[in-house]
Amino acid sequence: MVTPFYAGAHAPRNLACAPHAASLLRASAGAPPVPPGSGPAAVHPGLIEHPDLTPEVQVALLAAVDEAVIAELGDLACVIPDHPRPISAVLALVDAGLLALDLQAGFDASLRVWRPTA
Repeated sequence: MVTPFYAGAHAPRNLACAPHAASLLRASAGAPPVPPGSGPAAVHPGLIEHPDLTPEVQVALLAAVDEAVIAELGDLACVIPDHPRPISAVLALVDAGLLALDLQAGFDASLRVWRPTA
């Protein structure tokens, strides 16, 4: 059986990034499902509706990029230490057009991420 390295609340990645960080996901755990059309995008313009991205996770990632101007992918993964798929969370924001990647660079923790200009 394969044990995923990045899964679970106590993954080694979580301990290396921020062992003291409170989970952004715990605040929304157990929340009732939101009907389509009334989710975070309707309440908070600028956020997207995505099954793996709570508004808290989106705000945390976008705020980290705004603060750094150009952030690294590894640093963004550390912003959401308890998220089950932090890289997928960042890439979902890239797919939505809220973040951009350096497509000429190698795909690793030092990959540069920024907010695209409109």
